[in-house]
Amino acid sequence: MNINKRSYKLELSLLLFLLTLIFPAVDALSQDMLSPIDSLKMITMDEVVITANRYENKLLNSGTAVNLIKQEGIQRLPVQSFSGLLNYLPGIYAGSGDGMGLNPQVSIRGFYGGGEAEYLQVLVDGVPMNDLETGLVSWNLIPLEDIQQVELLRGGSSALYGDAAMGGVMNIRTLKKDKKFTRANLGYGAYNSYILGASHGGSLGNGSYEIYLSNNSTDGYREHSQWNSLNFGGRVKLPLSRSSSLTFSTHNQILDSDDPGFLSQAQVDSARKQSQSYFRADGNDMQKYLANLEFNSRINPEADLNISLNYQHKNTEQYRTFGQYPTILAGSFEMPYPVGVYDTSVYANTKKRELTTDQLNLALRLSNRVPELGAIFSGGIEASYGAYQNSYYDIFRGFENDYTNNYTPWDLLDTKGTGYRVKAAAYLNGEILLAGPLSLIAGLRYDLIVDDFEGTVPDTTISKNNSALSPKVGLKLSTGETDTYAGSIYLNYSYAFKAPTIDQRTDFKQLHYYLFFEAGPAYIPVEMKAPPFSNADLKPQTSMNYELGTYQYFKINERISSEIQLTGYYIKVKDEIDFDLQTQRYKNLVNTEHTGLETSIRVNMDKVWNAFVNYSFTEVKFIDGENDGKTLKGVPKNVLTAGLSYSPPKGFGASLMMNSAGGIYLDDENEEKLDPFAKIDARLDYKFKFATVYLDVLNLFDTKYNSAGYRMDGKKFLFPAAGRFVRGGINISL
Repeated sequence: MNINKRSYKLELSLLLFLLTLIFPAVDALSQDMLSPIDSLKMITMDEVVITANRYENKLLNSGTAVNLIKQEGIQRLPVQSFSGLLNYLPGIYAGSGDGMGLNPQVSIRGFYGGGEAEYLQVLVDGVPMNDLETGLVSWNLIPLEDIQQVELLRGGSSALYGDAAMGGVMNIRTLKKDKKFTRANLGYGAYNSYILGASHGGSLGNGSYEIYLSNNSTDGYREHSQWNSLNFGGRVKLPLSRSSSLTFSTHNQILDSDDPGFLSQAQVDSARKQSQSYFRADGNDMQKYLANLEFNSRINPEADLNISLNYQHKNTEQYRTFGQYPTILAGSFEMPYPVGVYDTSVYANTKKRELTTDQLNLALRLSNRVPELGAIFSGGIEASYGAYQNSYYDIFRGFENDYTNNYTPWDLLDTKGTGYRVKAAAYLNGEILLAGPLSLIAGLRYDLIVDDFEGTVPDTTISKNNSALSPKVGLKLSTGETDTYAGSIYLNYSYAFKAPTIDQRTDFKQLHYYLFFEAGPAYIPVEMKAPPFSNADLKPQTSMNYELGTYQYFKINERISSEIQLTGYYIKVKDEIDFDLQTQRYKNLVNTEHTGLETSIRVNMDKVWNAFVNYSFTEVKFIDGENDGKTLKGVPKNVLTAGLSYSPPKGFGASLMMNSAGGIYLDDENEEKLDPFAKIDARLDYKFKFATVYLDVLNLFDTKYNSAGYRMDGKKFLFPAAGRFVRGGINISL
């Protein structure tokens, strides 16, 4: 069923109506639980964040666009995995190909990698976790219940974090408890979905420890979309003195997932849960292991030193099918396919990839406060070495009939090679009080990236160096801070860059495609081999980022407080990297510009009622070339999330959440859009002293929508999302 404006408005009306019915009833049941509250703390603006400037600072004073969500906020949402949380973070849209959002494709400020690359640097407790070859992220590496808070820095951040931070930076901060604790999470729902998790921690001499184990699994909404993730890890923290400590931590994931692939519009309309025979083998078998050793020391009351050494290992065996409709050539006249002649279904290529990567990262960071100058500085040096071994195998190719009736895997070597990437960087960032409430924030970072690749099949050698100097400068003006009000305004300029990924430079797999040449009354079929996906001559893409924003906090009375974050930005991008669906090859686009507005409004009453609205407007356009003035594919123009929750310390609680998006073009020619959608999720729970029982209903109104897709050769390829999904469970905390 297609989603139109009428159904969109209907669901908004139903949400408001449902809110008026549910929450007054819940409030009547809970009056005895509420006690008078004399004062309210800020919802998030008084919280300390690290990601914004690489030193501790209040969110209110960060001077850039940052949002955070803490564990208690996560617990109010009807989500069971970290990937489910992404669409509730301001400024982010996460489409998905699997139907349940477990393998998301993230768009932030108009940067969209389409599942092939990432524009968001992701950290776990400050440690990088992006994949070496693509920069992609294992979004469900950390179990949701073991996350303390998530900090999201939006906008080009190369001045602090270097390459891959063109869209922003996300820091996942895990729980750090010194007291003994035990937690467990058991849940089960539709599509044979379950989660089993447990964690335990406590004191270890003068230090502390914690361990966790979690298994998250589902048969999936669509056929051939099973997903199973086993996660385990922990931390040991040992004090070396009163002012220093040594911490070892590890996070690990063993993932086995199927990929149901795309559907045509007709197939979505007839049976949206189906998976075509082309994708019968598609999926990913991955093992990822991260280990980190970290030394922290308070050198003096105003200076802190951090030294970290981390290692990441990954094994991947991935089956993936690529497909396109054949073309008929009749002189100078082209048709997308020959009607009634030969097989006019998709012609597909199935490839197997075997990949092993190893990364070693070393970082030294120092922060220092100078109270007499009203200043703070942070700086450091970082170095990393990543090595990889990569092989592709031809498994099968053909039309639909071939995959359905004649499928016999070949396992023939296609490409093979080894390589490495070396990174080195140094940065300095600081803030100084200029006069009265006005502060200057500035930073500078130098990055050097060296790539080396040797291919045995084909016999190829690639050596590339890229370097960049990334400055940042901004002003922050405090508009006051009292018991009932706090605010700030900021203005920033920054330069950001992103080098081509290893895959974009060295992925030598080649696809075969089909042509039909008209020869009188007959057609001659010809199979041809396309050039490789990679393009060794890709240039780094760069951006100039301008940002104006404000934080505003209001304590309306003794029971109600609210906060508003508003950010406008303009980004001019040069040599943006894109994958050309027609040539099946990476290339540098002509120049583009990204313009946007991000709004986040939150209201808290009595510390138990919480409401929020996040809205993002994004417009990404070509500013020269054949598509001058048109919008880039895959990027939503409007993203709106909103929610209302009632969450007392004990007893009944409830929440309703809405997620919607629209204005997504499926092609750079802007000939077709993805239908806009709005869906509603709900949670009911009951809190006991040591446990919470919950019931989630996702996609409450069973909305039929597609969260991702693309257009090629005049045809739409769509990825349908799940319908109504019910699950329940219990969280135990001792």
